[in-house]
Amino acid sequence: MTILVGDKDIGELIETITWSGDSEQVSRKLEFTIAQNVADSNFPQVTINEGDQVLLQADDGKLLFGGLIFDIERNAGSNLIRYVAYDLLFYVNGSELTKDYHGTPEDIARDVCSTLGITAGTMAATGLVISNPCVKKTGYQIIQSSYTAAARQNGKAYMLVMENVNQVSVIEKGQDSGAILTGDANLSDASYKTTLQNLVNKVLITNKKGAVVGTVEDAESQVSYGTIQKILEQEEGKDAAAEAKNMLHGSDPSATVTGITDDVRAMAGYAVIVQESETGLYGRFFIEADSHQYANGEATMSLTLAFQNLMDEIEIDKPEAKS
Repeated sequence: MTILVGDKDIGELIETITWSGDSEQVSRKLEFTIAQNVADSNFPQVTINEGDQVLLQADDGKLLFGGLIFDIERNAGSNLIRYVAYDLLFYVNGSELTKDYHGTPEDIARDVCSTLGITAGTMAATGLVISNPCVKKTGYQIIQSSYTAAARQNGKAYMLVMENVNQVSVIEKGQDSGAILTGDANLSDASYKTTLQNLVNKVLITNKKGAVVGTVEDAESQVSYGTIQKILEQEEGKDAAAEAKNMLHGSDPSATVTGITDDVRAMAGYAVIVQESETGLYGRFFIEADSHQYANGEATMSLTLAFQNLMDEIEIDKPEAKS
């Protein structure tokens, strides 16, 4: 594993590398430290500035990450400099736009990329036309809210990713990564927990005047855990009952696993196979967050897993009623 800054390979100066992603934090992050010795004129020196382009390259030459340096940290008494870079989704997540969008989420995503001057990659096809009036919304909010509207109708989950270093793409979240972790081979640690913090077991469907016209609920869940209810307002052309059913949410089991060898395919937004006897983690799980570490010639990874394929849902703002 090596790092390129501009066209310069700084691998010989690298002390540690951490390459990570989280399905809720949009852009992937690259952190690395390099050694410095200003007192030794023979010690290799490199100049890295904020805004410099950085690439993470695997041993086989494959480019895993491309982004820009955002943070530089130096500490007195330390011979290490710490750098943090983010991929181009940082700009999609930070740049605001105002426009009334109407079309498929995939077309809206391409429009956003074009406006921001970022290359559009493969956008997951939905074929569903939605209206999304946006005022001072970030590019990420526009794309994700558009796909959330589609997800409410087709039950799928979507996520933005960077492909081929500089292409913004949208994938169907939960596709197989190809990575397999087993307790007798490449799995060093595992933990398991459950939570009810996202519980929703009753949805009231209302008309535009606020009158309840329907209810979708999980009675068994209410007996076990109590009732958490949400309200869904009917919208013309949408199946309110189907949307309400998709809003129901039960207990969230989750797990973390640590691999003693690294597998760069295991990234947030994809799925992994785990076989571990002590925790009972057997089967296919969804990666919510990943962290790949490289130091002292060793490569490890840590994954946060979910049992359900959850999407970062962002609601479309309802247009204000005309007086």
